[in-house]
Amino acid sequence: MPFHLLCLARPEPADAPPKRYNDPPTLIGALTNALTPFGDVVTLSVTDPGDPDPALLANADAVVCGSLSENLRARMPRLRWVQFWSAGVDGKLFPAMWDNDAVLTTGAGVHVAAASEHVLAMMLAFARGLPQSFAAQRERDWSARDRIASRLFELDGKTVGIVGAGEIGQAIAKRCKAFGMRTVGTRRDVSRGAEGFDVLLPHIQYHELILESNFIVLALPLTPHTKWIFGEDEIEILHKGTYLFNIGRGGLIDETWVYKALKNRWLAGAGLDVFTDEPLPADSPFWELDNVILTPHLGGATPAYWSRFANLVAEQTRRFLSGEPLRNIVRRDLGY
Repeated sequence: MPFHLLCLARPEPADAPPKRYNDPPTLIGALTNALTPFGDVVTLSVTDPGDPDPALLANADAVVCGSLSENLRARMPRLRWVQFWSAGVDGKLFPAMWDNDAVLTTGAGVHVAAASEHVLAMMLAFARGLPQSFAAQRERDWSARDRIASRLFELDGKTVGIVGAGEIGQAIAKRCKAFGMRTVGTRRDVSRGAEGFDVLLPHIQYHELILESNFIVLALPLTPHTKWIFGEDEIEILHKGTYLFNIGRGGLIDETWVYKALKNRWLAGAGLDVFTDEPLPADSPFWELDNVILTPHLGGATPAYWSRFANLVAEQTRRFLSGEPLRNIVRRDLGY
């Protein structure tokens, strides 16, 4: 009997322009290619989550999705594996998801390169005054040179504190090391180790990391334990001139206090890719801050996303069929 893998995805519009030969693959195209070696052992089906095929839901052994509603989950009695294409699963979990001893896995690792490069880009932009230079370019103002030059600095010799030494945190640390930076990280279980760090601390020593850092990077999943992990208490112990970067989830920071800290220059600056409310409202005061680099949740964006994710699904499928442990398993007790 074939293994039925169902993908919950909205179909592309019929009038969508044809893809160029060098365009990145769509999710369905990438999955189809990656699962070809399984032949008839694995059948891939696709259904629109807004108008799903009841028969496909009933027969699914596994599902690939961005999220899975309780209603759809209840209509999938055979489901044994849920593969999310996102790395984070905050707001997507409910008890019945684990019915039938189903295993839940994430897309963690797919956007490691993109997310880590995004953080480095924001760091370098602050160090080399790029926002100010872009503004001067628009104004054709060469006289801005002295004003900008007086505020420049080097990453070399600075300390970066990375809160969350998972795959993305380690990738950020390795890149920071290449720029001559000292790296300090925190991890829930330090016995697992982490590459790229000069110092690795348990999360309970999070404030020690803040006290040592010129740059603080939040690379954590959002859980009840990490909500507002950076707020008033952390701002009170910052060194003057510290920069904050959030590549995880908007809920990791208390936005009221972070805005106040940026407005008053208690924080020298921040690179923020994620916010509690997305899209960020047009009247958000963060838009007006001149010491913030704001990007619209682009940290994981890469043309290689679907091809990498499809390869992950293929490897996970191989593991599932052979009885091997899957990668990126969501722990019910931790919520990630």
